[in-house]
Parts: sequence; C-alpha cells; structure tokens
Amino acid sequence: MAGEGEITLTGGKLVSGSFTAGDTSAVKIWCNKLDHSMDKPIIAIPLPNQKASMDAGVAPTTLLIDLGRINRIISIQGFIIDETTESAQVKKDNLITTIEKYRTVQLTWGTGSRAQTYLGNIQKIQVTETPGIIGAQATNYESEKNFAIQLSFIIGIDK
Repeated sequence: MAGEGEITLTGGKLVSGSFTAGDTSAVKIWCNKLDHSMDKPIIAIPLPNQKASMDAGVAPTTLLIDLGRINRIISIQGFIIDETTESAQVKKDNLITTIEKYRTVQLTWGTGSRAQTYLGNIQKIQVTETPGIIGAQATNYESEKNFAIQLSFIIGIDK
C-alpha cells in the first residue's frame, strides 16, 4: 500500500492538548523495519524458605510487585535519500534540528484508515552515511546521498 513504508517525524508543541507543528520541515523516512516494544518494570522479591519447609518440599514463594510504569518505545530502521523536492542532507539536518529544538515530536505512518499517529520524543538516533552513487553516473552528475537511520521514539507527553 502506498505510504505504508514512509514515516514522517514532525517537531512541534502541544497547545491546549493539540499538536502544533514547528517551523522545521517534517522529515520523511523510508522504513525498512518498525518495532513496538513495551517495558514494564516488575520487582521480584523471593521470600526466604525455612529449613523445615525446604525439607518438607514446600515450593519457594516469590512476590511480584507491579509498579504500573510502562515505557512504550517504537524502534525504526530506515533511510533518507535525495528526492527532487528535498536532498537527503537537508532531511538529515532537519532531523537533527528536530531532536535539538523540540520537546514534542509527532510520528505518523500509513495512509487512510490505516494511518497511525503518536506523540512523544526521540530518545536516540544513529545516522550512517553511505557514500556512493545510486544508478549510473553521467557527466556533471552529483552522487546521490543515502543516510541509513536508526532511532528510538518514546511515546508520551512532555512535562
């Protein structure tokens, strides 16, 4: 489906509960892999077992304490490339500006009824530059840029 492999990251802020985009251009990333993960810390407290209980074969008891804290993280692997409307270098610069300037980032992918949007922020990013040429090089042809992107996006509200 068209648009399913494209992710858009937009920096901005929440105004009266609604997201308002900032003045930096949204960054489009072509996605190879997208993982949703949740981290739910649970404290395990193993209770001591008396010798008599151990001798009698009583199974040990462990208490589990659910703190109710959940981190929802979306991990993205993809790439940004030169396009006729915007170069990969400009997209990379906009992504860096988004990370440095905005405390709220909107992540969107999909189209129509399958569109998904999340608010949060980018926790970590890795950009790998792949120098070289895509396609044949013609006279006066400048090599196309390609940046591989890996990032972790944490879902949540800025406070």
